[in-house]
Formats: sequence, structure tokens, C-alpha cells
Amino acid sequence: MFKGTALEVWYYECLRKFLVPVLVKWGLEPNHLSILGLFASVLAGMCFVFSPFWGGMFTLLSGLFDTLDGSLARFMGKSRKAGAFLDSVIDRYTELIILLGIWGYFYRLNYYVPVVSLLIILILFGSLMVSYTRARAEGLGERCIVGAFQRGERIVLLGIAGILYFIWPVPLVMFLTLWVFVVGTNATALWRFFHVLKNLKRQGQDAD
Repeated sequence: MFKGTALEVWYYECLRKFLVPVLVKWGLEPNHLSILGLFASVLAGMCFVFSPFWGGMFTLLSGLFDTLDGSLARFMGKSRKAGAFLDSVIDRYTELIILLGIWGYFYRLNYYVPVVSLLIILILFGSLMVSYTRARAEGLGERCIVGAFQRGERIVLLGIAGILYFIWPVPLVMFLTLWVFVVGTNATALWRFFHVLKNLKRQGQDAD
């Protein structure tokens, strides 16, 4: 949704101007930020069990670290395949840990636990397929950034949902959020699937 938009350009420009120089001054490396993002996600998962508000705050912090590591790498001229691989793997763990924390919150309250368990599984499946369709498409030389529930949007929405709990502290807030994620992630995965398949078929026809 935000990928490739003016909003994304503005966001990364702010990081480059205001935060990246500070990180360079502190002597931090891109991989340091990736690890800090993982720790922030662990804190987010733990906090979601007892306080969705703080879970949301740490989720947004983990997202900030995730975007900062790439910005810092580009600024320092240290964009490496190893760093990109590390970042991608940590991203998957980050989302899993946060969703497990949300599951723990419903388990603690004994609130529709079987339904929530199924929703979490469907979200994880959808998130995995969103990432996989892009990775597979790019492996075939096809650009694939379509869809409204890419990882950045998912992290932001999870963070906002946790913060909204401070205003309306009822389990229904997080429960509805899970339903939105089930639909959003799987719809985005299907969107990407048909988008890439259509482009690849058209390329095959053009080659003929």
C-alpha cells in the first residue's frame, strides 16, 4: 500500500536526514539495528500478553529498527547480500513472535482461544505467502510489490491496534484486528499470485 508511494519516499528521507547521521555518530552498524529490532519484537510479544498497548509500542519500535538498518546500510555503502538475508530471516521471526504474544493475550483471558488459534495460523500462512510470492517472483526477474498488506503495513497496523487498546481496553479490538489480518494477508498473497502470473504469461506471449 505504501511501497513506492510519496509517503514512503518522505519517510525514508526523514530517516536519512535526522536519524541515520546520529546512528553513524554512535558507531552502530546495520546488523546491530537488525538485532535490536529482534529484541524489540521479543519485548513486543511479551508485552502483548499482559498489555497490548506496550505490545503495540514495541511493535512500532521493531518496525523502526527494521527500516533503519536498510537506510543505514545504504548511507554507509554497506548494502550486502548477507545483511539482506539476515534482515529477511529476522523479519519472519519478528512477526511470529509478535503474533504468539497476541495469542498469549487471548489465552490468558480465555477469550475464544480455539478461534484465535485458527486465525493466527491463517495469518501466519498469509504472511508467509505474501513474502514467498514476492521472493519467487523476483527470483524469476519479475518485480512484485503490489498489495495492501505488505510487511511494513502489517507492523504498523499491529502497532496501532495495540495502542488503540489503551483507548478501548476490550479483547474485541485485537480480535477484530486478527480477522482483518486474515483477510488482508491472504488477499494480498492472491493478488500477487495473479499479478505475477499474468505478467509472466504476457511475457511468454510476447516472446512467441
